[in-house]
Amino acid sequence: MFSSSHKGYLQVASASILFGLIGIFITLITQMPLRSIIFYRLLIGLSGIILFLVCCSRLGELHLNEKKPYLFLLGLLHAATMLFYFFSVKNTTVSISVLLLYTAPIYVIILSPFILNEPITRNSLFALILSIIGVFLIIRPDSVFQDMDGKYILGLGAGLISGLFYACMIMVSRYLRDSYTGTAQATWGTMIILVIFLPYSTSLSYEVLLDNLHLLILIGLLPTAAGSILYFNGLMHIKAQNASIIGLLEPLSAVIFAFIILGQSITMTTLVGGLLILSSTLILSTEQPVKK
Repeated sequence: MFSSSHKGYLQVASASILFGLIGIFITLITQMPLRSIIFYRLLIGLSGIILFLVCCSRLGELHLNEKKPYLFLLGLLHAATMLFYFFSVKNTTVSISVLLLYTAPIYVIILSPFILNEPITRNSLFALILSIIGVFLIIRPDSVFQDMDGKYILGLGAGLISGLFYACMIMVSRYLRDSYTGTAQATWGTMIILVIFLPYSTSLSYEVLLDNLHLLILIGLLPTAAGSILYFNGLMHIKAQNASIIGLLEPLSAVIFAFIILGQSITMTTLVGGLLILSSTLILSTEQPVKK
């Protein structure tokens, strides 16, 4: 049987792999504004999470207890992460934006000893270094830092901010673990973001929505519903530092999915980078479980 910590590592890793599908679905969805994609992804995802709770007789988990403002903060941080990340994508490149989003582990490593009282271990630092090198090898940003104008610089700043918000989201979720289950956090967080993006629900035609409905259902149920449930539940059993590093499996899985589904090539540097990220995950899995 898996210990609670190993189960947590497996859940976060599985969620990160599912999150790697998001870019693939966004590429395949056509003629839809990005904010409308986000809204319908969240709407279908929330429906999937609610259905999961009903089938498992776990609706009681949604009861609001203490720390309610932090639940609202969790949703705001998630929404801010998406907005700044997609602004960065629009004004720079996907590669640079992903790299900047995954500066989150650096923020978590630095801040979690002060905010969550999680000490920095040698394993965490070593795994972080391996993972960041791996991400650089996968994304290869050296070839895209060219001809920077004002919008490009704004996009770089937005990417860094998205990483900071992502790190804060991880730490808030860890802070809430004694009051709300991971599934409850995913549900309430999704509800809050859905309200924020509600104005974009009608910014497209019925025909376009119908044409992309099958892809919206998949992106809603797989990376959004299943991914969120796995991620937030896994985060209850492992340190925020380690979860943020394991999350670097997302860009690795995105490259693999792009190869399988979109036919995009995989280079030797990508394979080496992926091996480094997987090695960092293995290193972290040997740590002792967190104390509740």
